[in-house]
Amino acid sequence: MLRRIGPSDSADLARIAGLIAAHPLALLGQTESWLAEQAAVAENRILIWDRAGTGGFDGFAVLELAYPRVVDLMNLALVAPGRGEGQQLIRAVLDLAFGEMGAHRLFCDVAHDNAPALAAFRRAGLVQEGVMRSCWNRGGTWVDCLAFALLETEWRALPPQGVAAAP
Repeated sequence: MLRRIGPSDSADLARIAGLIAAHPLALLGQTESWLAEQAAVAENRILIWDRAGTGGFDGFAVLELAYPRVVDLMNLALVAPGRGEGQQLIRAVLDLAFGEMGAHRLFCDVAHDNAPALAAFRRAGLVQEGVMRSCWNRGGTWVDCLAFALLETEWRALPPQGVAAAP
């Protein structure tokens, strides 16, 4: 389950910033203070993934309203990837963006060499729209990112969570 946090949720903001810092080759370097500023914006969402619904911290997502009804999935990560939770987290984020936030479009970009994230977004139904050349300065090197998006009509056509799509 996802739970929204605010600018005063310092322990959760610190956990997110720590997870980001631990993965500088995969995650956009957002600081705790930047996250708090974003959390203070009513239209944005800083979300904690708590798979058991017990107040835990199993991952996070950062959503920013980029334009009216257009949501930018700025960052998303799991504490312990490889356990099959990625699709659940992505789907929960999509459901929140298109449901609660009323998005018409959600977009994100992924470093060209982040194979697990690329596979996860494709599996979740996001459509690759193009290549953003030299879009991210990762540790002093400019890398290409792949642009992905999902429209509200495409989200509505997704199978219910937990139901596999037909081959």
